Amino acid sequence: METPDALTSASNGMRAQTARLDVIAANLANASTTGYSARAQAFADYGSELHERTDVTQAQGHLQRTGVPTDLALVGPGYFAVATPDGVRYTRNGRLTLDPRSHLRDALGNPVLGSLGPARFPDGATITEDGRVVAHGKVVDRLRIVTFDAPCRSLDSGLFAAPSGSVPRRSFASVRCGFLEDSGVDAIAEMTQLIGAERSFEANQKTLERTDESLRKLVVDVPGMRS
Repeated sequence: METPDALTSASNGMRAQTARLDVIAANLANASTTGYSARAQAFADYGSELHERTDVTQAQGHLQRTGVPTDLALVGPGYFAVATPDGVRYTRNGRLTLDPRSHLRDALGNPVLGSLGPARFPDGATITEDGRVVAHGKVVDRLRIVTFDAPCRSLDSGLFAAPSGSVPRRSFASVRCGFLEDSGVDAIAEMTQLIGAERSFEANQKTLERTDESLRKLVVDVPGMRS
């Protein structure tokens, strides 16, 4: 490999492993976050440029029974829709609460959306597997549970944004009332990947240092010997 190519390869490798370490760190930090979907780093090489993206895995977390009527878990692909100041966003975190008007809100305080707006949850209500809110034998609302044909875009808030150009469609995920979905992060697997990423970073760093030393000798030592 030519020296400039070695420098480019090593620097790209260090950048890739740094991005990978950031994703692993985020996964480990959310290993106990309700409804969290693990992230994975993907890379594509276009000539001398390295492009990266973060994908959201579809691993289903284990369900934990809580018995709380407003705790909801989704089984299957899909998201609860919530209204935020930046528009409609999506989440799998079903740890919901009620506001003074008996409307459901997510863990960040955003209104959870139903058929026509903020989802109603009257006193004594329950939620069926298909997302219908039933109170006193009558259907009073239905949760807006959607899915997309492309991966959603992960946001810093822990919510998701719709993929560019993708239209949400109804999800047939099953709703489990009185349950919460554990984080989809496998902490042991993430720690194993962490060790591998650190070793790869160090290997690329050593390659960069050796290549830099070779260039130094070529520029400084060789002309000195000729003179």
